[in-house]
Amino acid sequence: MANLIKCKACGYVTGEGKIKDVCPACGVPEKMFEPYTDTIAEKRRRILRLHIHPIIVHFPQSFVFTLFVLAVLSFVVPPKISEFLFCTIQLISSALPLILILALLTGLVDGKTRFRRVTTPFLKKKIIFGLSFLFTSILIAATAFALPLSSVSVMALFTMLTIIAVGFSIALGLIGDELLDAKLPG
Repeated sequence: MANLIKCKACGYVTGEGKIKDVCPACGVPEKMFEPYTDTIAEKRRRILRLHIHPIIVHFPQSFVFTLFVLAVLSFVVPPKISEFLFCTIQLISSALPLILILALLTGLVDGKTRFRRVTTPFLKKKIIFGLSFLFTSILIAATAFALPLSSVSVMALFTMLTIIAVGFSIALGLIGDELLDAKLPG
């Protein structure tokens, strides 16, 4: 493994000799770098470098936000356009629970890889919020297919469910943000 250096200002880590005059992440002078020893096992590092969970979790977040926007639009667009919105809503609603299951599974693998267990307080919260998000997404999909979306009261219910799901998504993001600076055990 190459000799590593770490920026004292922002924590950016790179191989020795790979920077020019300044830190590419924060812009401080090269003299702000110090030698760094990576304490994470190479196998774990390879898994973490794939960033599978952080990539996958953005799909349900964008899907649920898109559903919210489409639900709100359905109240103001002409009926002819609403028909297209309802088809799009059904398509995204049917995919949301499946993508959330994938996000939960990759989250469990990521948590196990990073922290060697998934029973830490933050990870327990993420699991609870993730399962709540999944349950809400199932309700969203059921509403999209079982009830007539052309009904104002059904769309009001659908919109409320998407607001709740967006709330779970935000909560998961905030907890994940708290974990970004967590040190990984060797």
